[in-house]
Amino acid sequence: MHSDELKNTLGLAIQIGKLASDQSVLKFFELIDFERIRDIRDLTQMVNRHGVLKEIISETDFLIANAELENHHSHGIELVPFGSEYYPLSLAFTPNPPAILYVKGGKDILTQLPGVAIVGSRDISPAGEEITRRITCQIVAAGYIVVSGLAIGTDANAHKAALQAKGKTIAVLAHGLEEAKPKQNSRLAQEIIEKGGAWISEYPMGRPAQKQSFVQRNRIQVGLSAGSILIEAALNSGTMTQADFANKAKRPVFAVVPHQPNNPLNLNCEGTV
Repeated sequence: MHSDELKNTLGLAIQIGKLASDQSVLKFFELIDFERIRDIRDLTQMVNRHGVLKEIISETDFLIANAELENHHSHGIELVPFGSEYYPLSLAFTPNPPAILYVKGGKDILTQLPGVAIVGSRDISPAGEEITRRITCQIVAAGYIVVSGLAIGTDANAHKAALQAKGKTIAVLAHGLEEAKPKQNSRLAQEIIEKGGAWISEYPMGRPAQKQSFVQRNRIQVGLSAGSILIEAALNSGTMTQADFANKAKRPVFAVVPHQPNNPLNLNCEGTV
């Protein structure tokens, strides 16, 4: 088996069986010499030898993981493990990168990164929509992929503007990729794939979105991007976690703020002023 296949099988086995934290998967990738492993039996022995899991892993666990791997493939979802030639270097060199990226829409787009992340308020104003459109068009014209989170508001506007400008865009999701959420943006999500973009997640199929997973997906958006542009971010908004992750990753953050003290555009920018 190829080392990428072994990593994917191991990662799925741990994630499905909840045998360790998702971050522990990356630790195994660093500990194990996958080039020396010939088959599942070798992998089972090697993993148990390190004794990091909550319980002993069996060959049956790996067989279940292999079946789940095929299930992902049948849904058009590819797995890209850390260390793969397709794994974006811009993401690899950030704190706490995902061990596995789940990709729907074709993994070749990962070789065209870094892009530029455009995120902001769900309750975007008409002026904010126009600013998002103009900035996105400039980003596409400069040859960058637009990265966002498919949320209602700024995210959706950035994706739409990228597609209208004949660019490619990536939606980073906080759940498994059997479908894209929110449902209000499901047609937009399909159009992203149809026009050469992709959905990306760090979670396998069947993993529902949770409050913390929305926060953590922001670090992936940062990692896939050369910089982040924040549009209409309130003081305690989730958008501000994007800025926090960008600072930790030493990536630039750009924010749209009112150009005059009396805020003539009525933009909601308390978080980025």
